[in-house]
Amino acid sequence: MKLKLPIKNKQSGFTLLESLMALFVLTVGILGVAGLQVQSMKAGHFAKQRMIAVSYTEELLERIRSNPAGVAEYATVTAESFGCSSGNVCTATQMAADDLFIWNDAVTKAFPGEPNMTVTAEAIDDAALDPENLGRSININISWEDQGDSFSFDSVALINIQRQ
Repeated sequence: MKLKLPIKNKQSGFTLLESLMALFVLTVGILGVAGLQVQSMKAGHFAKQRMIAVSYTEELLERIRSNPAGVAEYATVTAESFGCSSGNVCTATQMAADDLFIWNDAVTKAFPGEPNMTVTAEAIDDAALDPENLGRSININISWEDQGDSFSFDSVALINIQRQ
């Protein structure tokens, strides 16, 4: 035979300590989600800037491809406006300078601070790839700083030049 003893103090509800612990756990979880959101926004901003760099690099490569006689000039000429895109008749060198002027202006406006842009054009040393020595390896680099971090984008393309 079991005896049932009456329970005098029956607990009903949460104690203050349990409530504070639940609030602490919830706060830590919310702070973790907020930190992930900040990291996600930074990654999205960097991805947007990288996409812009890819777009401008491809734009310059298309400009270089459309001026095959001046491919080597893009690495040596100083960016200067000759109005070639306005219908003026220009030489290959003037077209290269005009293209670089337009491109430098667009890139400078797109990135914060003062972005650094370089274009190099080198002969392809491999005779198997370029037996007539008509190709150039074009390397375009855009580097910039944003919010204390340094970023850089490089692109390399092989382009054939015209015989002169």
